[in-house]
Amino acid sequence: MLKLLNLLVSLRQLPPLSELTGDEERLLFQLKALFDRQGALSVLDVYDLIGGKSGTTAYRQLMSLKEKGLVVIEVDEADKRRRHVHFTDLANNVFRAVG
Repeated sequence: MLKLLNLLVSLRQLPPLSELTGDEERLLFQLKALFDRQGALSVLDVYDLIGGKSGTTAYRQLMSLKEKGLVVIEVDEADKRRRHVHFTDLANNVFRAVG
């Protein structure tokens, strides 16, 4: 158990995790868990995950993940009002490293 904790602490000190705030890191892993359950993510899912906070706060955190190269946001071709969230290779590498 101690080895696992040491590994996780070491991973958090490496980019990109070292560049994330606690809220951003939590959101990233919550998005991954939601993606694993439902197979797709939308910007509305982000708002639902950050319950109790304003939509502006949720959007800011999502944009920060985008700026840090962990997610991309794409417009739905069938409905231009909808936005989909996808993980980048960088985020997928983080998920693989964490297990």
